Amino acid sequence: MIVDTERERQVREALAAAHFDALICRLPENLVCLAGYYPQISCSVVVYPTAGDPVLIVPRLEREQAAAGLVADVRTYEAWRLSDPSPMESALRLLVDVVVEKKLKGGVIGYEGSFEAVAPGQMAGEPYVPGLPTRQMLAELIGREPVDATDLLHAIRACKTPREIEKLRLANEVAGLGLRVFKEQAQPGRTEAEIAAAVEAAVYAHGTGYRGARYARAWAQVFSGPNTVEGWYYPVSSARVIQPGDLVMIEIGTVVDGYWSDLTRTVVAGGKATARQRELYELVLAAQRASLAAARPGVPGREADAAGRRVLAAAGLGNYFLHHTGHGIGFRYHEPIPSVHPSSPHVLAVGHVHSIEPGVYLPEVGGIRVEDDAVVLEGGAQLLSQRDFDLD
Repeated sequence: MIVDTERERQVREALAAAHFDALICRLPENLVCLAGYYPQISCSVVVYPTAGDPVLIVPRLEREQAAAGLVADVRTYEAWRLSDPSPMESALRLLVDVVVEKKLKGGVIGYEGSFEAVAPGQMAGEPYVPGLPTRQMLAELIGREPVDATDLLHAIRACKTPREIEKLRLANEVAGLGLRVFKEQAQPGRTEAEIAAAVEAAVYAHGTGYRGARYARAWAQVFSGPNTVEGWYYPVSSARVIQPGDLVMIEIGTVVDGYWSDLTRTVVAGGKATARQRELYELVLAAQRASLAAARPGVPGREADAAGRRVLAAAGLGNYFLHHTGHGIGFRYHEPIPSVHPSSPHVLAVGHVHSIEPGVYLPEVGGIRVEDDAVVLEGGAQLLSQRDFDLD
């Protein structure tokens, strides 16, 4: 078991202020936050009471992973053999005992009632999410309807702890392994899909085990030439063959043990950038630097957005920066807090982690975007990611 006293403090204070008796959560992203544990089959449950120790219920074969997290009380069930009930039925049997032990019957229990965007567990091809059966199960278990705690959970997750920030640094470092392969592979004659596959393979092969990482996966989207003009839309990697002089852009989401990074790079295939490509690239970097410098505690998210947007507007490119400057990131690829865009309601705070991703998309040139992840600290924002190469 590891210790994160800052995470525990944040959770306890948030629950007490909201007058909750406990949270009961199933989503992998919330298990990572509350229990420091990234499930394999996403059939685990954490019970986090306002007072008393939390309890984690997991399949027996995941006990070792769970025990290395934040929760000391880990209880297990058998799963997937012919003689075993369904995983959630087995988890429910243990959950009944926990509710009695923690005196939660009739209490105000929060659950994940409105999560529509979710991060997958390790078995990414088949996520399990709480739906109507989970709500009905909890209502029967506690003797009253559970309370939707989605907004509370997002607020709890918004400010990352020092331990979590280090996990996010590692996720960015592992993503860098894939970006180096992108730089090598973004050459004339290769297809977008071939490059994306090579990047994802590199992260899986070399990120797993890297600096102690147990699990690493990436989702890469590569687009080139005219496809970069709509690079803000994240088009799917295609069979298009890269041509000499093409702009090639990659958007890569990477998860390492449940912690996420989100990065974008743009390069020129097979040669040097043109003067116009170089000019646009340098303006995008200047916009990113301006937004990074503005991202300080107490600054509204819309002001951090405006700082970079002004740089591009001054160069006559304001109408070609079509999207937000940034979004929250950490326990999921895209988190809602903090948002960094013109109508952001958020004020930046210590521990906020968000992307900074200005871009311009000109039909006659192509699209150029650079995206890095930043953490807001007392003295200002600091990048969690590295740029090992530039446009050429």
